[in-house]
Amino acid sequence: MSRINNTLRFFKVTGELRKDKCEFTIDPWKLLLETQRYYEIRPENGAVKRIYKEKLNTTVVETKQYANGMLCCSAFCTEDRIEDLQRLILNQLQTSVKTYMEDLKLNLVALSRYSSGL
Repeated sequence: MSRINNTLRFFKVTGELRKDKCEFTIDPWKLLLETQRYYEIRPENGAVKRIYKEKLNTTVVETKQYANGMLCCSAFCTEDRIEDLQRLILNQLQTSVKTYMEDLKLNLVALSRYSSGL
Protein backbone atom coordinates (compact mmCIF):
# COMPACT_ATOMS: atom_id res chain seq x y z
CA MET A 1 0.00 0.00 0.00
CA SER A 2 1.32 3.44 -0.86
CA ARG A 3 0.63 6.79 0.67
CA ILE A 4 1.58 10.42 0.32
CA ASN A 5 3.14 12.17 3.30
CA ASN A 6 3.16 15.90 2.56
CA THR A 7 5.12 16.76 5.71
CA LEU A 8 8.22 14.80 4.67
CA ARG A 9 10.69 16.80 2.55
CA PHE A 10 13.79 15.56 0.82
CA PHE A 11 16.94 17.32 -0.26
CA LYS A 12 19.69 16.38 -2.66
CA VAL A 13 23.02 17.46 -1.20
CA THR A 14 25.78 17.65 -3.80
CA GLY A 15 29.44 18.34 -3.14
CA GLU A 16 31.53 19.26 -6.15
CA LEU A 17 35.27 19.62 -6.19
CA ARG A 18 36.47 21.45 -9.29
CA LYS A 19 40.19 22.17 -9.39
CA ASP A 20 40.64 24.77 -6.60
CA LYS A 21 36.97 25.12 -5.50
CA CYS A 22 34.76 23.01 -3.31
CA GLU A 23 31.07 23.88 -3.47
CA PHE A 24 27.89 22.40 -2.07
CA THR A 25 24.39 22.71 -3.46
CA ILE A 26 21.23 21.73 -1.64
CA ASP A 27 18.18 21.18 -3.81
CA PRO A 28 14.68 20.48 -2.45
CA TRP A 29 12.75 17.52 -3.84
CA LYS A 30 9.03 16.98 -3.46
CA LEU A 31 7.68 13.67 -2.15
CA LEU A 32 5.17 12.20 -4.56
CA LEU A 33 4.67 8.71 -3.16
CA GLU A 34 5.86 6.61 -0.23
CA THR A 35 5.73 2.82 -0.06
CA GLN A 36 7.20 0.43 2.46
CA ARG A 37 10.33 0.05 0.30
CA TYR A 38 10.89 3.38 -1.44
CA TYR A 39 10.03 7.04 -1.95
CA GLU A 40 9.16 8.58 -5.29
CA ILE A 41 10.47 12.13 -5.37
CA ARG A 42 10.80 14.87 -7.95
CA PRO A 43 12.77 18.12 -8.21
CA GLU A 44 10.96 21.32 -9.08
CA ASN A 45 11.84 20.80 -12.75
CA GLY A 46 12.77 17.28 -13.72
CA ALA A 47 11.96 13.62 -13.79
CA VAL A 48 10.67 11.45 -10.97
CA LYS A 49 13.28 9.44 -9.09
CA ARG A 50 12.79 6.39 -6.89
CA ILE A 51 14.90 6.32 -3.73
CA TYR A 52 14.92 3.07 -1.79
CA LYS A 53 14.66 3.72 1.92
CA GLU A 54 17.94 1.94 2.70
CA LYS A 55 19.74 4.28 0.25
CA LEU A 56 18.56 7.45 1.96
CA ASN A 57 21.48 9.29 3.65
CA THR A 58 24.00 7.31 1.58
CA THR A 59 26.63 9.13 -0.46
CA VAL A 60 27.03 8.30 -4.13
CA VAL A 61 30.11 9.16 -6.17
CA GLU A 62 28.76 10.90 -9.27
CA THR A 63 32.05 11.05 -11.21
CA LYS A 64 32.89 7.67 -12.68
CA GLN A 65 36.42 8.74 -13.55
CA TYR A 66 38.64 11.63 -12.61
CA ALA A 67 38.97 14.18 -15.41
CA ASN A 68 39.67 17.91 -15.64
CA GLY A 69 40.10 18.26 -11.88
CA MET A 70 36.45 17.48 -11.11
CA LEU A 71 34.94 15.14 -8.52
CA CYS A 72 31.32 15.06 -7.39
CA CYS A 73 29.36 13.21 -4.68
CA SER A 74 25.72 13.48 -3.70
CA ALA A 75 23.14 12.07 -1.33
CA PHE A 76 19.43 12.34 -0.66
CA CYS A 77 18.33 13.13 2.88
CA THR A 78 15.74 14.80 5.04
CA GLU A 79 16.28 18.36 6.27
CA ASP A 80 17.59 17.29 9.69
CA ARG A 81 20.50 15.37 8.09
CA ILE A 82 21.81 17.99 5.64
CA GLU A 83 24.85 18.97 7.74
CA ASP A 84 25.72 15.34 8.47
CA LEU A 85 25.61 14.53 4.77
CA GLN A 86 27.77 17.54 3.90
CA ARG A 87 30.43 16.19 6.27
CA LEU A 88 30.13 12.67 4.81
CA ILE A 89 30.43 14.00 1.27
CA LEU A 90 33.44 16.11 2.22
CA ASN A 91 35.10 13.01 3.71
CA GLN A 92 34.26 11.01 0.57
CA LEU A 93 35.82 13.68 -1.65
CA GLN A 94 38.95 13.80 0.54
CA THR A 95 39.25 10.01 0.40
CA SER A 96 38.89 10.03 -3.38
CA VAL A 97 41.60 12.68 -3.77
CA LYS A 98 43.97 10.76 -1.47
CA THR A 99 43.39 7.56 -3.44
CA TYR A 100 44.11 9.31 -6.75
CA MET A 101 47.24 10.90 -5.26
CA GLU A 102 48.54 7.51 -4.09
CA ASP A 103 47.90 6.00 -7.52
CA LEU A 104 49.67 8.89 -9.23
CA LYS A 105 52.69 8.49 -6.93
CA LEU A 106 52.89 4.81 -7.89
CA ASN A 107 52.71 5.83 -11.56
CA LEU A 108 55.59 8.25 -11.04
CA VAL A 109 57.69 5.50 -9.47
CA ALA A 110 56.93 3.19 -12.40
CA LEU A 111 57.87 5.90 -14.90
CA SER A 112 61.07 6.64 -13.03
CA ARG A 113 62.07 2.96 -12.97
CA TYR A 114 61.31 2.57 -16.67
CA SER A 115 63.19 5.71 -17.70
CA SER A 116 66.27 4.75 -15.67
CA GLY A 117 66.42 1.46 -17.60
CA LEU A 118 66.59 3.20 -20.97
